[in-house]
Amino acid sequence: MNQDDRMNQSNQLNRSTTHWHQSMGLLQLERVDVSHYIHDYMMENPLVKLESDDELDHTDRADGYDVELHHSQLTLFEFIVEQVELFYRKTPLHEVVMWWVRQLDTDGYVMKSVEEGMNETGQSEVMVIDGLTLLQQLDPPGIGARDLREALMLQVERLDEAPPLTYKILKQQFDALVNRRFSEVTTEFGIELEDVQQVFQFVQKLSPVPASLYIPPRTEMVYPELEVMVQDGQISVRETPYKTPLIEFDQAYYEELKAIDKPSVQSYIQAKKQEFDQLNQALQERREIIKRVGTAIVMAQSDYFLQEDAPLQTIHLSDLAQQLQLSVGTISRAIRGTYLQTTHGTVALKSLLSKRSVVDNQTQAALKEAIEALIAAEDKQAPLSDQQIAQQLAEQAQKLSRQGVMKYREQLGIGSSHARRQQYKDGKKG
Repeated sequence: MNQDDRMNQSNQLNRSTTHWHQSMGLLQLERVDVSHYIHDYMMENPLVKLESDDELDHTDRADGYDVELHHSQLTLFEFIVEQVELFYRKTPLHEVVMWWVRQLDTDGYVMKSVEEGMNETGQSEVMVIDGLTLLQQLDPPGIGARDLREALMLQVERLDEAPPLTYKILKQQFDALVNRRFSEVTTEFGIELEDVQQVFQFVQKLSPVPASLYIPPRTEMVYPELEVMVQDGQISVRETPYKTPLIEFDQAYYEELKAIDKPSVQSYIQAKKQEFDQLNQALQERREIIKRVGTAIVMAQSDYFLQEDAPLQTIHLSDLAQQLQLSVGTISRAIRGTYLQTTHGTVALKSLLSKRSVVDNQTQAALKEAIEALIAAEDKQAPLSDQQIAQQLAEQAQKLSRQGVMKYREQLGIGSSHARRQQYKDGKKG
């Protein structure tokens, strides 16, 4: 199916992705973007207010937590490749998955067939189909679909709240549903018209453009939502003041409006209450999942936090998913924009999973030498941040996370960019 055909079908579905962004998208937003989302929503719903202990704007807070500039802006392609590298081992199947990634169009659909995949990769039909299936398990939901029907089915698979038979109706009676021939669907499945209409209304909330479900980070600041505490050889994880803010329902104002005997007002407040319930649940789930996933990862890396030179251990997301009884996709979204305050500074939660973080002694020596060289040649008025050093190392084909740069820099006895800037100023004065 070409792009025009998909557009014609999708135009028949009244697109609304608000529900999806609340139930799935909030989890992958960085903390500042969550504040933006809530702020915009509160402007639309007068029945919503923040819980008393929470706040949206942390710009004036001075509480000892490391808040840093965040320069990374992943494209959708880079985001998908990052997931492939993180989740799948280097095997022939990995190469097939990457072949499929290269076939994605701007809407998130694959442009080539299984037969073409077999010819271009030299792999069997089973291998090529397996590779496509693995791609379709990544975020955003629906990525790697071959047509609109499959894109919607892939999204429904991840939503427990989908009405019964939604997946089967999309699979077997897609054209009838999209073109509102509801009687054909009721006859095929022996269900009531009301049931089919409920399915149709649910499908309207899905996205016919999987790529649009990718929410690129727009924030310039990184706020750690969790803090790793080490005391007497024991590790604990706690929420920081930057944790997911929660909202409250303004019951008093609701009762005031409820007393107005106008159908339009009654309909309005009921709709706003339903919106509140959905957003409130999504925010509570975000806070709970981030705390659970973050704690599990930190505990699995306990040696790294307790021992000065201990390397990071490889953590397989499948094992983590089984331990927490969560899907790999949910964990992927939870770690994507989450940061922790640690003794090593503010680090990305996903950096604690990276297999590339474990390097041998020879590599460590080369990386330290490269870091020293970059700092020695830096602009004294604008010293390089750890993120900028990591980016310049990547340009030299030396991969190291910002966290790794910080660790090696500290081992070399070199101060942070702020400390070096002050040191250069003091030296110039002298």
